[in-house]
Amino acid sequence: MRHGRLIVFVVLVTILGALFAVSVLRPIYTATALLVVEPAGNLLSPGGTPRADAPNNGAIDGIVEIMRSDPVLTRAMELVDPFALADFSSGFDLQPMFLGFFRIDAEPLAAGEAGRAQVLKLMHNSVSINRRGLTPVIAIRASATSPEFAARLANSVGEAHIELEVTAKSDGLRKASALIEEQVDGARRQVLALGETLASLKAASAAEPNGLSASFQPQIASTVHSLDLARDQYQRLLRRSAELEEQAQLQLPDARLVAPASPPSDAGFPDIRTTLAVAALLGLAVALALAFTFDGLASGVRSTDELAEAIGVPAAVAMPRLHESRFDGTSHADQVITAPLSAFSEGMRTLQVNLQRSLLSGVGGQVVFVLSPGDGEGKTTTALGLARAFDAAGRRVLLLDADVRSAALHRHVDVPLAGGFEQVLAGDVDIRQLASMVRKDPLSKLSVLVNSGRSVVPAEVLFGSPTFANVLRGVRASYDITIVDMPSLHWSAEAAYILPHADAVVLVASWGRTERAKLREALVAIRQAHPLPVPLVPVLALQPKVIRWPTPRYEPGYSSR
Repeated sequence: MRHGRLIVFVVLVTILGALFAVSVLRPIYTATALLVVEPAGNLLSPGGTPRADAPNNGAIDGIVEIMRSDPVLTRAMELVDPFALADFSSGFDLQPMFLGFFRIDAEPLAAGEAGRAQVLKLMHNSVSINRRGLTPVIAIRASATSPEFAARLANSVGEAHIELEVTAKSDGLRKASALIEEQVDGARRQVLALGETLASLKAASAAEPNGLSASFQPQIASTVHSLDLARDQYQRLLRRSAELEEQAQLQLPDARLVAPASPPSDAGFPDIRTTLAVAALLGLAVALALAFTFDGLASGVRSTDELAEAIGVPAAVAMPRLHESRFDGTSHADQVITAPLSAFSEGMRTLQVNLQRSLLSGVGGQVVFVLSPGDGEGKTTTALGLARAFDAAGRRVLLLDADVRSAALHRHVDVPLAGGFEQVLAGDVDIRQLASMVRKDPLSKLSVLVNSGRSVVPAEVLFGSPTFANVLRGVRASYDITIVDMPSLHWSAEAAYILPHADAVVLVASWGRTERAKLREALVAIRQAHPLPVPLVPVLALQPKVIRWPTPRYEPGYSSR
């Protein structure tokens, strides 16, 4: 809960970033075409139907690799034409938006081989071909920027493979037919040659005086037999050539498109719901990691119990967070007057009651010192708020600005300056003029004695001289309560001279900033400076936010830079 705002901010930023990315990403549609691999011969197969033998796994895997090859995708590219390069665009593509904003025409498709290689690369990126498990089914998935083109692209890859497969089978049969034709020509020449030989033998035999000579009979019989064999061979080759020609024209593919792709109704990418859900979970994880990191890095006290334990007192007072901005002449301590029912005002009244209980009853003219271990921890705001709380309780109160190193009080209280308190301490102004320097708080009856600026006079001159003791003796006689905004313990010399005059001390620690070691050092300094145990009330200023001033100058506490 201490880092709730950080967590909410990181999650919202992550979700908004995801929404921006989704709005920039172009929608991608995916269409799927299904092919089934079945052994097929041709339409002249027995029974007129394809063979039912199932191909082995190696054959199917080989078909998948063939379908991924450049020749198949090149033919698919020809079948799917016409198209534009933007049809293949996908993912985080800002170029079309940039060109459209500046009214610049997109770069056209390159001509010749460069354009073919460009489109072929896009085809490889847009098409995926995979086998479905151990089945003979092959899925062709095509992604594109429009549903129609995605379906056309998936179907064209399947059609290209079928077409090239049939063409390859037909070309193989035609090559075989060409070889048979050469054998037919040779058989024809052989038949003609044997016919001529038989005719010449018969003519020679007829020319004999006694008719058919017995010497020609064996030759004629052998030639007739050879001619018959040659004619039979010629007829077989003619029939085989005709069969191959018919088979080349009636080939069937081993894969057929059983489920052509149809245009998808919804874009597959980006998935808005999934993207936002993942972004929210990722943002939450990052936010929690940052919160735990910051929480672990914050070594300061972060609870009143922790502060009270470090100081060694029963309880500490918490000052709530204030988020409003403030400017010169105003202070967060104004809420004690302007918003008396606020949590800040209630915290100041609680501090006032605790101090009232700690101070000796029936003794007037008591002095309360407000200090902090370091600079910018809310000391001045706490001193002003406490003084106004005592004033509201009907006490005569003086707020004394002894923090001569920062002189921050006059930026919280809008009062005119007539010299500074530090000038009296330094001996530059007569102490009898001190009463004329006291001003009234514009919002209450509180008396205020402020500094006009920072002082560089040594601490022993300002607070070690009898003048400071005489000033305190005078204010004790004139006021019921004097609240002294003293320098932080960062200026240890000032504390050593001032603290012995204290009737009570308010120690202000900043939430998440003041470390335990600094608190222990402050406690030691207080105990060493005061000869008797002095009432000590710790205050935890709960303000992790930083308020920036328009000028680069020191400003502690709730009004820090």
